[in-house]
Amino acid sequence: MNSESIINKNDIGNSLSKAPSLVETGLLYSIVGLLLMTLGVYVQNKNFATGILVTEYIIILIPSVLLLVIRKYNVKQILRLNPVSFLNLFIIMSIMFFSMWIVTVINFFNLWLINTIFGNVIIPPLPISETPLLVNLLLIGVSAGVCEEVMFRGVIQRSFERFGKTSSIVITAFLFGLFHMDFQKLIGTFLLGIIIGFIVYRTNSLYAGMFAHFVNNSIAVLINYISDKITPSEISAMQANENFVNDYFNTLNAMPSVQKVGVIVVWLVIVAFCSAALAGLIWAFVRNTSTTNKSVLSSSTGKVLPGILAYLPGLIIVIVVYIIIGLNLASVPLNFLLMAFRL
Repeated sequence: MNSESIINKNDIGNSLSKAPSLVETGLLYSIVGLLLMTLGVYVQNKNFATGILVTEYIIILIPSVLLLVIRKYNVKQILRLNPVSFLNLFIIMSIMFFSMWIVTVINFFNLWLINTIFGNVIIPPLPISETPLLVNLLLIGVSAGVCEEVMFRGVIQRSFERFGKTSSIVITAFLFGLFHMDFQKLIGTFLLGIIIGFIVYRTNSLYAGMFAHFVNNSIAVLINYISDKITPSEISAMQANENFVNDYFNTLNAMPSVQKVGVIVVWLVIVAFCSAALAGLIWAFVRNTSTTNKSVLSSSTGKVLPGILAYLPGLIIVIVVYIIIGLNLASVPLNFLLMAFRL
């Protein structure tokens, strides 16, 4: 039997029965966004490994947990700290594998549009070549998987459940995509956020979302590691990838229409194959989680406008960063801003 329990604020007269309010999570999003673009950028420029640890645990995780503790929320209930079966973990790993290929094609199309509009793309550096592979997996796979999931699927998604489970998943995924400060991969990150949010809801476990996030990031780290190994030593993997992408798009744009259609068809075939596999996996996942108790909490805020205003500073920060990236892609000189944000 499919079971979904809805707990509203009238069931129990204290914070244990409620999700964080939109105002609380909006302030969290804005404060973390500000710290990310100031302290986070600074420490990551000083040292990548230390910077990631500071960013994930001090800037993202600690404020999220403090919000729950200070406001006396039921941490286990809010974060869905429930076990996940090994079968579900295997299905989740498979879902992330096939969805990553779909997202890669979507991101490639996204980059193609940007290359067409701006004339080039800029791939943000991922300076992991100086760090051992296992350390990178722990930093980017485990740390991001744990800390970002606590903030987004754990705290923020809960606060939007007052609008329904689907809306909470989609809105949180959009905020998650924006939070990565890279509109060149916004669509793909948004879709990944939807998949992870769906996984967390169906399993009623944040551990499932952490695992899904870990799998996705770890595959990306492994691909970057392999790319770095086969790249000539005098050229960074990031620079090689950036050159390849720009050259590929320039070649694609110069192709006759028939050849261009052929390339697009190949992309669509890849997406269709992975989508079919993904659909089958999601069907199996839904069946396997059909008896899972899926709790939906009511938010403790009564008005929407204060919550929107609380999110506004964080969204403004994102918009400013996106404008700077766009101007940089358009080769508009912004030396003083680029020095500040290191974009």
